[in-house]
Amino acid sequence: MSSKRLLLASSGLANEEIISALEEMVGKPRKEINVAVINEAMKGEPGDHRWFAEELARITTILGGNIEFIDLQAHNIDYVKSRIDKADMVFCFGGNTDYLANTFIKTAFDKILPQVLAEKVWVGSSAGSCVLCHKEANEIQSTIYKEKREADRFMEYVPIIFLPHLHGWFKFDKPEILRASELTDLPVYALSDNAALKIIDDQQPVVLGSDYTIAKAGEIQ
Repeated sequence: MSSKRLLLASSGLANEEIISALEEMVGKPRKEINVAVINEAMKGEPGDHRWFAEELARITTILGGNIEFIDLQAHNIDYVKSRIDKADMVFCFGGNTDYLANTFIKTAFDKILPQVLAEKVWVGSSAGSCVLCHKEANEIQSTIYKEKREADRFMEYVPIIFLPHLHGWFKFDKPEILRASELTDLPVYALSDNAALKIIDDQQPVVLGSDYTIAKAGEIQ
């Protein structure tokens, strides 16, 4: 059994249910939680980064401990691990998931990721959630997210396809979700910006928040 405590969100700490789950998983009140921030995915996402500033402001309001940025591309992996060791949780921002996955591999962060997941609570926001799951089919990536495929795989620690921003930035709904589920043997979880998945070890994901769709083999679950 692989050890992990994950909150895979479409848009980070979006509501009280997700924040309360974080407190329970960390074992500290929110005002004492120290966080290591990984924001490499933003570097691969062109355009206005106001969404990053807004989400960062939300984190600084909610979490009262240290907030430390970890630059995977600037330091060796031992130094990166020593910095993460001081945090209670890792918050991995959104952006371009292919870029994030490739960065994990190029910097050897993928080599220490199992240990990080075993020791820290991981909170993903959009790409920061997708990267721990399996990669969606090329057709879905180009249709929903209008992105060119630049990574062969994600980290594959959670046996699902994670589709963020349901009914949000990307105007997709059940037809696209059902199609995504037809192109894989895995369940597809499409979450709005008000929802997250709570995952403990290898247990079934528990959906927190509202507005989500789960599909498998061309059928809504």
